[in-house]
Amino acid sequence: MTAPTPCDGIPRRLLTASAPAELERYLLTPAPEAWSQAHWRQLRVLAVGRMQSSALAHETRLRWGRLALSAISGMARSQTPQQTTADAARVRAYLILEFGVSESDATRNLTALCSEILRNLEVSLEVAERLAEDWRSAPGDRILRLRRIKNMLTPLLPLQAVLKKGGPAFQEARDWMRLIPDLP
Repeated sequence: MTAPTPCDGIPRRLLTASAPAELERYLLTPAPEAWSQAHWRQLRVLAVGRMQSSALAHETRLRWGRLALSAISGMARSQTPQQTTADAARVRAYLILEFGVSESDATRNLTALCSEILRNLEVSLEVAERLAEDWRSAPGDRILRLRRIKNMLTPLLPLQAVLKKGGPAFQEARDWMRLIPDLP
């Protein structure tokens, strides 16, 4: 099977645009519903790269970040909820680090990010600690489960200073983050 060319899914003109407006409008059409996972990954890579470009204006970078999150949502049907959460957490944590916490912008709402991560961990902290004790000799499925927990929590590490100022979700996230060094 050959890799799709840009013209098989994402129109070439959209891949070369530095402003996200046309791509945002395109995503509102029925065309992306037929996209393969490769197309959603291509959009995510493009959008993350533009989001991280310091040559672009802050608002433009925020819009590219939202497009990256749209691409991650598009990829969700071929991933576990934990993989999707980890991918989205990396983008959202970057946006928070670069542009600050915002209760009015869902992409930069740290409380919502922590709650989403905690909701997708699927086990209690106590169970995760027990599972992590001997992970090196554990079956592959348990190692993978622990790795996915680590992948969801790791994007919060650069946000530790901000997490110290928050409420219960922040405290619970900090408690979980102490487990990261013990995870595969």
